[in-house]
Amino acid sequence: MGRPLRACATGSYERHQAPRHRSREGGVHAWTDDEVARFEARWPVGTRERLALDLLLFTGLRRGDVVRIGRPHERSGEFTIRTEKTGIVVVAPILPQRARTLSASPVGEPTVLSTVRGTPFGKESFGNGFKKACRAAGVPGSAHGLRKAEARRAAEDGATEAPLNALFGWADGSRESAIYTRTANRAKLARQARGNPAPIDPVRDLSEIVELPQAFAKRMVGPAGLEPATRPL
Repeated sequence: MGRPLRACATGSYERHQAPRHRSREGGVHAWTDDEVARFEARWPVGTRERLALDLLLFTGLRRGDVVRIGRPHERSGEFTIRTEKTGIVVVAPILPQRARTLSASPVGEPTVLSTVRGTPFGKESFGNGFKKACRAAGVPGSAHGLRKAEARRAAEDGATEAPLNALFGWADGSRESAIYTRTANRAKLARQARGNPAPIDPVRDLSEIVELPQAFAKRMVGPAGLEPATRPL
C-alpha cells in the first residue's frame, strides 16, 4: 500500500485533519477530468489509493459511507446502503469500472477499504490519508470533491433532480440536485448557442433605422398641395 494511506491507517493523521480545498467560487473544489487522470496516473489499479478513488467516484458516496461499504451491501449487481448523514437508503448499480478495480485490488472484510492491519478506516483518518494521496498526485482534490464531480457528470449526462436525489442520497426537493441540474442545463444551452453561427448580414443597417421615420412621414403626408387622407377632428 502507498505511503499516504499507510500513514493514514496507523492513525498518524487523526489529530491533524487537513482542511478542505475550496474553489475561488466558494465551496469544496469539484475535481476536473484532468485531475482524475493525474491521480490515476500516479496511483494505478492495484493500489489502495486507486481503490479509494474508484469507490468514491463510481458510487457517489460520502467518505463516511465509503469506509463502511462492503460485501454485505452488494447483491445482484447493486449496492444498498443507508447513508450516515441523512439516513436515506441509496440503491445503485455496481458500475463496471468499480468492479474491475475491486477485482485487482487488496479488498478487506467486512469493509472493502481496510488498513494494513485489516481493520476498517475511520472516516476522518481516511479523509486525511486520501488528501495526502491527492497531494502526491499533484491534484487539489478531496474525497468530497469527487462526489461533486460525479454529481456534475450525472447531471451533464441528463440526470434530472429525482434520479440525482436517489443516487446521492439527497432528500426530495433538495437544493443540491437543483443546483447541479441548473448548472448542467446552462452549460448545454451555452454550447448550443456557440454552435449556432451569427447571421452573415446585419438584420438592418443603421442608416435604414435613421431613414425609416423620414420615409414613413413622406408616405403619410404625400405630395405638396394635397390634403391628408384624414381631417383632424
